Amino acid sequence: MPRLALLPLLLLLAGAALAEPAPLDPASPPPAWRDRLDALVAPASLAAPFVETRETPVRKRPVVLDGVVRLARGHGLSLDYTRERAPLVIMDEQGLLLRHADGRKQAPPPEAAASVGLLHALFAFDLGTLARDYAITAEELADDAWTLVFTRRPESSAYYRELSLHGEGARLARIRLVRVERHVTTIQIGPPAPDVVFTPEDLARWFR
Repeated sequence: MPRLALLPLLLLLAGAALAEPAPLDPASPPPAWRDRLDALVAPASLAAPFVETRETPVRKRPVVLDGVVRLARGHGLSLDYTRERAPLVIMDEQGLLLRHADGRKQAPPPEAAASVGLLHALFAFDLGTLARDYAITAEELADDAWTLVFTRRPESSAYYRELSLHGEGARLARIRLVRVERHVTTIQIGPPAPDVVFTPEDLARWFR
């Protein structure tokens, strides 16, 4: 066979080597995903920098915020924004709490609570909870990269229409939340700090 005739065949085989997007059941993931999901759920604590980009139809330019996300098993999730006067956002089994630098505590509006509760499930890789409202599709990409797409079920009243998680190996790198067209939040997550251990003082500071 002429060398040039082999090129389309090689390209076709290379593309076929990567798995096509396929439904994923969190209760019985395929073998290729089982170890990865276990690794993503495994850490008892996490601290990582993030950059959050919020696009809305009413703004010409997106709002860009940054900070540190912290996750502690049994204590929930906290978002510590670097923006001046931004409160610490805490999400745990008791719900959502905004804690200001002066010690004031504030209950957020219900739609914000639903949104951050969803973030907690995403950061904690609680796919069982997410599967109640979303159908999950998994896709293997090149160089150990991967994507999980969550599409809202027709009967669900979940706040976001679509969610997606993007990662490399056992690291979550990006979260994308789509409310409606042109109302999109993207959270880019930096490499987590290694071997994070929260002291009792840390837990009191970043959680409740």
